[in-house]
Amino acid sequence: MTIRVHLAVPLMAPLSLEPKQCELHIASLHELADMPSLISTDPELAGAELTLSVLDSPSDEPLLQGRWTDSHMLRTFSLLNVVIDGTACVERLRTSSQWSDGKFSESSKEQVCFQSVASNLEHELGLLLLAVNIARPGSISAIEGFAFVNGEQVGTTYPFYAETLFGAVQASSETGWPRLTSLSIYETWQWLRGSQSIVDGVGIGRLGRALAALSHLTTETLSSSSSIDLFWVLLGLEALFARGNVGLKEQLLGKSEVILGPRLENKKLFGAVYDFRSRLIHGDVDLPVRFSQFSGADKYEKFQDELRRSGEIALAALVGTFQWMVTNNRYELDFAYALREMERPDGDAT
Repeated sequence: MTIRVHLAVPLMAPLSLEPKQCELHIASLHELADMPSLISTDPELAGAELTLSVLDSPSDEPLLQGRWTDSHMLRTFSLLNVVIDGTACVERLRTSSQWSDGKFSESSKEQVCFQSVASNLEHELGLLLLAVNIARPGSISAIEGFAFVNGEQVGTTYPFYAETLFGAVQASSETGWPRLTSLSIYETWQWLRGSQSIVDGVGIGRLGRALAALSHLTTETLSSSSSIDLFWVLLGLEALFARGNVGLKEQLLGKSEVILGPRLENKKLFGAVYDFRSRLIHGDVDLPVRFSQFSGADKYEKFQDELRRSGEIALAALVGTFQWMVTNNRYELDFAYALREMERPDGDAT
């Protein structure tokens, strides 16, 4: 009998006055709806193909009858279905797992295998949502979803909020650098899978560390944000561009222009981001306390504005770099010094 593993994941439309973010959301939904099957990245899924479909509303999915209510305030939702044939995965788990004699019934063993395969598929879902938000930053967020095996619910899926990544698009538009674009989600997935940079949920190598850093900018609650988000972004950039720990700012400034093009306007903004990071980490910036009730105070607003602005400018550079790597099918950035040819001044006798 075929074992059908099915994640039903409500996708949340942006609550935004930004037409561009709404356009990115709709474009991502359309591409996901037309997506060909995707080959899984996780060896535990034994190369299973992910089949995707998108419904206009979670209430259109028969499995969610009695489980979904349209009571989520101002938001509207569509539904992403992710399905695999988990037969081979479950059979492998049944035969390879060590079961204590007499402690598990056959039905209990089956339930453990079902939940394990659903958990592995959920990890693939997280990577897919990360790929979507590299292709179109801030376009797709998901609330808690549902996991089924052969039509029976075996668990839930974690929320994946990524709306803040749209800040990269805003910073790109406002500063003129770097130029972000909309990529193919399918090609971004193929690049991510080919990189083999996420192994057992851990980012491996420079690219894997940078992708893991980007993942920490997504959250499980809609209101989550942290002062350390800026450090995650810069960690990702340093993983990709920096070698050693000397002259990190200069390395980022110079090498990022090689990949993302010269800064023709607002030239000092990216350097100012790194200066702010240094002042922040060395205790030279006044910090609001975690439980501050004075969000309207001038000092509080100044700190939050500078932190947000710095984070978005750095995020634009990080996402732009990922997009360049996808477009050029590159998994590592390797730089070498070169001597630039200079014209001799007039009258040079040599």
